[in-house]
Amino acid sequence: MKKVRWGIIGTGQIAHSFARDFCHVKAGELRAVASRDKATADTFSAEFDIELAFVDYFSLINSNEVDVIYIATPHVYHYDLAKACILAGKAVLCEKPFTINETQSKALYDLALEHNVFVMEAMWTRFNPVIEQVIEWVEEGEIGDLNSIQASFNFLAPTDPNHRLMNVELGGGALLDIGIYPVFLAQLFFGKPDFVQNQAVIGDTEVDLFEQILLGWESGQLASLDASLISCNPNRAILSGSKGYIEIDSEWFKAKSCRVVGSDGAERAVEFDFPGNGYQFEADEVNRCLEEGLIQSPNHSWQNSLELIATLDEIRHDIGLSYPGEHHHDEEEVHHHHHEHSHHKH
Repeated sequence: MKKVRWGIIGTGQIAHSFARDFCHVKAGELRAVASRDKATADTFSAEFDIELAFVDYFSLINSNEVDVIYIATPHVYHYDLAKACILAGKAVLCEKPFTINETQSKALYDLALEHNVFVMEAMWTRFNPVIEQVIEWVEEGEIGDLNSIQASFNFLAPTDPNHRLMNVELGGGALLDIGIYPVFLAQLFFGKPDFVQNQAVIGDTEVDLFEQILLGWESGQLASLDASLISCNPNRAILSGSKGYIEIDSEWFKAKSCRVVGSDGAERAVEFDFPGNGYQFEADEVNRCLEEGLIQSPNHSWQNSLELIATLDEIRHDIGLSYPGEHHHDEEEVHHHHHEHSHHKH
């Protein structure tokens, strides 16, 4: 198989994490990086031994030297960059959230379908061996009927108001950046919720600093989730069932161990000894899909991403948080929102 050539757009923290783990990717080569700042592009390419450094995103997107592009910029830029990649025929792994709302995401998936180009949201946690193990345990009935999930993602973010996480112009806030993980975990097992309730605290810079989310399903499951940019927390996840529970150790979204505990208290733990933080697994998945000629991953499909962003849209709508450039979608969203609720009453 010919080596898949990767390019990275953006040189922030997540781009560093991804590039650092890339040496553990089974196949493929990190060939190019783009930053709008020459010094940053040069430093990044030197650090990770990347041959090509571009100072313009579109030069990378249109380069014949890359096959797939990992987009690691702030959320609000994802849509335009992914769109440009698709139009240039480049496969895309785009950092989560794929875009800032369902309308944008849907438009990109439609475009990818039309142009027959692979795209995937970079939900790296989905491909962690621990998550794969947990899925297997649940499917095998190890904890009986899974009926409840508790998950947290909390960390202390920089308090600088201009930092992307605190800046509403850049799509900041806890929900889209880290709240997406617990919601992802709940929907991985239960699908899109029928009922969504939440409490959020909005900070001085108009972004959500933390929230607690309660999701419910008509078939009788609940998820209690929280995300925070201002709290310390063990960041564990617990999946509870009729015969026992599964605990994913701290920090659950990049864990290397998990345990299943029976109702009698008997426990079985599994540890995985993988290098790095586990960003290599999503790149492996992209390479595998490209080799098989797929335009979406069956393990984190477009439908999975759309259902995820739809729930986040509903939560944001409820807390009154919107981002620049979204307002012309408002009517559509409100209509969609009411439609959902009338649907639940049947």
